[in-house]
Amino acid sequence: MPFKLRLKKSRQYNVVSKSLFVICVELLDGTSIECTLSAESSGRECLDNVCQRLGLQQPEFFGLRYLSRNAQQPVPRWVEMDHPLKRQLDKYARDQNLFLRVMYYVAGVNLLHDEMTRYHYFLQLKKDVIDGTMGCDAKQAVLLASYSMQAEFGNHDLERHTAEYLKDFALFPKHLTSGGNLESLTEAVILQHAALAGLSQGTAEEYYILAAQKLDGYGQETFEAKDETGADVVIAVSLMGIVVFYENNQTSKFYRWKDITNVVNHKRNFGIECQVPDETVHFQFTDPESAKYVWRMCVHQHTFYMQHEQATESMLSVQLEDHTPLTVFHSALEDGHLTESCEELDNRDTGGGPVAWSMPSCAVQRAQSTSCLDLTAPTDIDKLR
Repeated sequence: MPFKLRLKKSRQYNVVSKSLFVICVELLDGTSIECTLSAESSGRECLDNVCQRLGLQQPEFFGLRYLSRNAQQPVPRWVEMDHPLKRQLDKYARDQNLFLRVMYYVAGVNLLHDEMTRYHYFLQLKKDVIDGTMGCDAKQAVLLASYSMQAEFGNHDLERHTAEYLKDFALFPKHLTSGGNLESLTEAVILQHAALAGLSQGTAEEYYILAAQKLDGYGQETFEAKDETGADVVIAVSLMGIVVFYENNQTSKFYRWKDITNVVNHKRNFGIECQVPDETVHFQFTDPESAKYVWRMCVHQHTFYMQHEQATESMLSVQLEDHTPLTVFHSALEDGHLTESCEELDNRDTGGGPVAWSMPSCAVQRAQSTSCLDLTAPTDIDKLR
């Protein structure tokens, strides 16, 4: 009898211990927190746990990323919010470390009602700029860095905010700081920061966001594929649609969500079907899993776009009228001997798109393994997973 009791106690202990696991989540400020979850906890439960502890009142803009188990080069992938987190990590991830990141980018700042949400959104854009995810020249970098300093330090302090003090802060894109440029960039941003005296820190965050939204690559997640000729292309999925870059990014074609009728995935193939049939295009990925993942990202981004379409389109119209912080502070820029030099994202919507081609296995046949998203009808996310 004692022997049986010991077995029962040991078995109960093992079940409890195996049902819990600890996840480390890296935050946008570089710090980390740990979450203790059950084996059946979903990705959303983990995200809600993190957002609650940070005081983020708008978790719908954020997601959790992991590094994939790729032998050649691990790539970041988004956690599926409604699926058990542990199963996803055990199957696809290199380890059990997660990263809190902005998943859904917005146009303007009107949707960012919560102060803490806006702050973390600002941190994400700052990270994107410094990492080189978005295109940025020296003048744009100085302007953005000045907004960043005003947001984080407040008004310029002549004695404190010296070049020596700022050398330990990441303010500029990495590609701009090589070749001895850091000193001149730092001197320029000190002058520009001083010109922003009196601007509140919260407003500086908003102006940083609005200025960053005008940079090439804003809010885009990119994937490598091949077109119908076998040439390399880069497919970028974003809030407004899909951009395809050809010939080493020399030419591009922009497909807006409102012009797309369907996105289709079958095995390694991925297709964009348009309202104008001749504009329909298809691509091929290295493996079925990558093609499926890109299709799934299109589902998520299009769903978010449909939820916020009115606000997004209206803010894009305002931006096209150039009502931006770059205009508001034009005189300050002139005083600092700087000029704004931001390009509109829409300038990338040029002609010279790809020639449509036929792919019967993807565009004609609708096999059981094919994933189709009809963008002309309401989307039921649960049915698309």
